[in-house]
Amino acid sequence: MIFNHVNQDKVFSVLSLFSGGGLLDLGFMNKGFQIEKALEINEQFIQGYNFALSNYGNFTSNSFIANGLVVHKEINEPTDVSDKNSQTRIGKELKGITGLIGGPPCQDYSVGGQNKGLEGERGKLIFSYLRLVQLTRPGFLFFENVEGLYKTKAHRKGFLYLIERLKVLGYEIWYDVVNPLTYGFPQDRSRLIVVGFRKEIVQKLKDEGYTLSQDNNLLKTSEKDDFIFKWPKVLFENPKKSIPWPTKWDFLGQEKTEEIDRIPLRYRMLQVNTAFEGLTNEVPNQLDHFNPKSDKFLFIPEGDTFRKSFKRLHRFRYSPTVAYGNNEVHLHPTEARRLSVREALRLQTVPDEYVLPPTLTLTTKFKMVSNGVPSLQAELIAGEIRKTLLRYCVVVEDML
Repeated sequence: MIFNHVNQDKVFSVLSLFSGGGLLDLGFMNKGFQIEKALEINEQFIQGYNFALSNYGNFTSNSFIANGLVVHKEINEPTDVSDKNSQTRIGKELKGITGLIGGPPCQDYSVGGQNKGLEGERGKLIFSYLRLVQLTRPGFLFFENVEGLYKTKAHRKGFLYLIERLKVLGYEIWYDVVNPLTYGFPQDRSRLIVVGFRKEIVQKLKDEGYTLSQDNNLLKTSEKDDFIFKWPKVLFENPKKSIPWPTKWDFLGQEKTEEIDRIPLRYRMLQVNTAFEGLTNEVPNQLDHFNPKSDKFLFIPEGDTFRKSFKRLHRFRYSPTVAYGNNEVHLHPTEARRLSVREALRLQTVPDEYVLPPTLTLTTKFKMVSNGVPSLQAELIAGEIRKTLLRYCVVVEDML
């Protein structure tokens, strides 16, 4: 659809919760969303957020940022999102903001985490998210968490409570489990995504003839462009099982050409070696990696990613989930070391202009990367949200 009388450079204001390193914020900024305020409690994460997004703003060619339409606004102090006084203050300050994005830390809902659900201190932050939605009344919302929040029976009750409360607060809701592999990004990272718009926005678009559908398969595959909201169009259906990916190879052994050749060219974008193309030691954060101290680095096969620790990536396969803790970072396919911070950022589809500062510990840097979301996937979804908002702007202007 062509928007004849709405400024295509229009910028929408957003509140970011649980901002971490800003990987989600980065995706939204690239699509014309101004992060008016970002809330984070960890002081080291705040230091990384401010440094990385400032550097990105100085060097990116993204038109919204390069033209000064979207700017980086520093986080000035830590904020406890669960604190009622902080919630009240933020609600008054940002009431009526266009959007609210973010998701609470996922450890209490993760299969590999503490699994405490709503009883966990981090799991309870869902209630903080809901209260800030209630206080700010944003036009749209974006929520992200591990798929266990929806797929694990013990946690589904909490998730359904979240959805029902959002509906009561006046939002039309879309949710699905989304994997970046289906969008052509080289990481297996299934995550639960929730998108909501205020019902008056949805109703006005319905009145204009746009289609309201919650059929996720239709909304990810249809060529039609008249939906009120749709998910980004997927490139690959079930790529994990439909492709003859290479098996485990001996570390530094001979490449098995026949296994490589079986992979259709269109799937090369899902491979680790494609993500690492062009990397040199001069690229910022590429030399940031833990020094190897175990002989395991020398004999674990390439592609042995099914063990609990010391997983070695395969050059010609996708990466498992970038989820690092206790210095347990995946092993490089062809070097006897763990991945670098830059390599991990590449797997999270983060541009090289995003640079984490040398003052942070390696552990902090890897936590920031693995706690984030794939930036390009966030950008795709932000683009669809933007399309809905621009269409609504057309309707509103026509009514004036």
